Amino acid sequence: MRELLKNNPLKLFVLAVIFAPIIEEMMFRTLIKPSHSDIILLLCSWPLFYSNKFIPADVHWVIKLGFIAIFLFTVFTILKQLIPEHRTLKVRNFLSRNATVVLIVSSLLFGMVHINNYVDTFVLNAALIALIIPRIISGFMMGLLKIKNENIAWPMALHAMNNGFVIIILIFSKTMENS
Repeated sequence: MRELLKNNPLKLFVLAVIFAPIIEEMMFRTLIKPSHSDIILLLCSWPLFYSNKFIPADVHWVIKLGFIAIFLFTVFTILKQLIPEHRTLKVRNFLSRNATVVLIVSSLLFGMVHINNYVDTFVLNAALIALIIPRIISGFMMGLLKIKNENIAWPMALHAMNNGFVIIILIFSKTMENS
């Protein structure tokens, strides 16, 4: 993140405020009281997350994100046609009945995924726990927002606002340092 802040703050902003909230919310909040579309989004998000690793590193980041968006839209559209709503009904009912457990597990996983934002190698210590607990709490809050509004767009928006606030402060701080 420091490297992006220094070399390409626009890329950092787009990745952290647009791309990450959409993909991460699809990965972590779609199982909380899911709709049929949420299940399809979940099925799209994890392969999308891993397919990103196969795009060559030298591809311009805008082209890469464009490809990912097209890939997401295409896979979502295909899966929506292939998987009828009645096929996901039992899974959706089970997940909805167990929404509290799903909320807690998804919040913990969300926090753990963000460990990579702070360390290169995993070493559990008090500092790392102090950094991850707010991510777990924010994951929990975004999950509650998903439950209350029954729409993934709300946690995506909250996630984007949270990240945007931090990124704008970082960019502003960097600009003030360079002045």
